Amino acid sequence: MTNSKRILITTESREIFIVRFKGKSNLRGFCRDCAAETELLTIDEAVSFAETSARELIRLVDSGAAHAIETASGHLLVCQNSLQQFRR
Repeated sequence: MTNSKRILITTESREIFIVRFKGKSNLRGFCRDCAAETELLTIDEAVSFAETSARELIRLVDSGAAHAIETASGHLLVCQNSLQQFRR
């Protein structure tokens, strides 16, 4: 009979998101999917930029076609670089 021990290791990670404001409406941050610093847009700004509906924009974000970051307060910020291909 062999004596064996089982060890369970649990880790916890936290992510810090840095947002830079340049001027009144420019919001810049790091997009993990693009691996670059980019302009981040609110949902309203992203809808105007991509010239699409809010429903379509949310579908693109959910499918991963458009990159987005959800802040701790629940706001969705959309990566402008990922929306370039959806502009008409």
